[in-house]
Amino acid sequence: MGRNDMLRTIKDAEAAAEETLRAAKQKAAKILSDARASASDALNTGKKDAESSAQAAIQSARDAAAGDAAVVQKDGSANVDSINKSAESNRDAAVQSVIDTIIS
Repeated sequence: MGRNDMLRTIKDAEAAAEETLRAAKQKAAKILSDARASASDALNTGKKDAESSAQAAIQSARDAAAGDAAVVQKDGSANVDSINKSAESNRDAAVQSVIDTIIS
């Protein structure tokens, strides 16, 4: 092999090495870009899942509170009705007691 052939072989090898290096850099940049996109998607999915979970917990708490409020309202209404009935049944006796006190 002559000197020119050796130089040409070296130049070809250098060119091939540069092409390999360029391709490797492109591949590394693509891997990095894909990893960033994947991380961003994972972050967004995590945020959406967390928000959805929080909304479900809030709705569950609202539903429980509404149920408790309905029970309290029902009990309160029953107590008010009982007091009203008791007052009505005692009204005649109270009126008669006042009249008796005034007359005496």
